[in-house]
Amino acid sequence: MQKNQEVLLEVQHLSKVFPIKHHLLGHTIGQVHSVNDVSFTIRKGDTLGLVGESGCGKTTLGRTILRLIEPTSGRITFDGVDITHTSASDMRSIRRKMQIIFQDPYAALNPRMAIKTILEEPIKIHNLANSKEETTKRIYQLLDYVQLPKDILSKYPHEFSGGQRQRICIARALAVEPIFMVCDEAIAALDVSVQAQVINLLMDLQKDLGLTYLFISHDLKVVEFIADDVAVMYLGKIVEAAPADEIYKNPKHPYTKALFSAILTTDPSHKKERIILQGDVPSPMDLPTGCYFHPRCWKATAQCTEVYPSVTKTADASPHLFTCHHPEHN
Repeated sequence: MQKNQEVLLEVQHLSKVFPIKHHLLGHTIGQVHSVNDVSFTIRKGDTLGLVGESGCGKTTLGRTILRLIEPTSGRITFDGVDITHTSASDMRSIRRKMQIIFQDPYAALNPRMAIKTILEEPIKIHNLANSKEETTKRIYQLLDYVQLPKDILSKYPHEFSGGQRQRICIARALAVEPIFMVCDEAIAALDVSVQAQVINLLMDLQKDLGLTYLFISHDLKVVEFIADDVAVMYLGKIVEAAPADEIYKNPKHPYTKALFSAILTTDPSHKKERIILQGDVPSPMDLPTGCYFHPRCWKATAQCTEVYPSVTKTADASPHLFTCHHPEHN
């Protein structure tokens, strides 16, 4: 079956810099480069898996795309519309199409609101129903989507498990009929057995409703399973991006190779080299010169310490992009 080539989201040279203020005097004493010149596209109906260590800028990137955080520079084009500088009032209608599922289902739901009220609220805010009957019908449909019974509507968030709460969060996100969803570590707080159920639910919803996902995760096995394409972030930059099957089979960037070497395998015949990275991740307040990864890279040369590598694209049929002076060759 031929993949849909129509682009839903295009991010061009997006950056987000947070100023660091003096705690007493209030003047700027430094900057944190949380997202640094990031570019990528997501096709309609696809899932882009975004991976990297904690603190690399994945969550900030996801929220900047949704304009929950204002970008410092760059361009965001969503469904053919440049939303980079769209006003808050105009973003209201656009945001219906863009939703987010947060990492912590315990913090994401108001403990004082019954589930019925939680699911009603976005429907009322966006005027998606003309009567109480229509609202109720829509809520029942949402519960069917996430496979929860109707008798939960009078209950409160504290009465549910983490997996059930995350299903309620997904139902709330679906209430406004989005076409794009940012899944920000959406399964990280759940038990392993529940993670599989939620992943299968997200994939079923994508197939049934035509959803497009930006799936942010540190779980590389899950990303391999759910993603069409994968982008690897390090210190605010995307260092490698390719179709999922290609990048897992043939990682080019040393950082990607080190990450993937940590994936556990249950096949004893499949032996692989375990790469232990030396040192700590540099501070985003004091970025290294040249390639940001060079202080931890076993292939680094003088060139790596001085010049940030340009983007290289392989000559394969499937696009494989990476930024490295000395790429890995499997």
